[in-house]
Amino acid sequence: MLKGLGDLANIMKMQSDLKDIKKRISKTRMEGGSPDGGVTAVVDGENRLVDLKIGQEYLAGADAKTLEKAVMSAVNEAADKIREFSVSEMQKLAGDMKLPGLGNFSG
Repeated sequence: MLKGLGDLANIMKMQSDLKDIKKRISKTRMEGGSPDGGVTAVVDGENRLVDLKIGQEYLAGADAKTLEKAVMSAVNEAADKIREFSVSEMQKLAGDMKLPGLGNFSG
C-alpha cells in the first residue's frame, strides 16, 4: 500500500515539472531568417509570430513574390526552431522513463 504513495508522489512531481516546462517553452522565443538575410521573424513557444523585420534595402529591390517567399522562409525557420526546442524540453522530462507500449523515451 505504501508503494502506491510513492508512485503518487512521482506523478505529482512529474505534473509540476511538466507545468514548469510548458511555462518555460511558452516564454521562449526563437528567431529565423530568410536565406538572403533580408527578413527575420521571431516566434514564441505558443507558435505565435511576435516580431517580423524586413530590411529597408530589401524592400526597395524585392518584388512581392520574392518578399512573400522570404517572409515564409523566416517564419518557418523560427517555427521549426521553437518546435525542436519544445521537443527537447519534453524529452528532458521523459528522461529514461519507460511507459508500457511506448518504449523508452530517451532520445
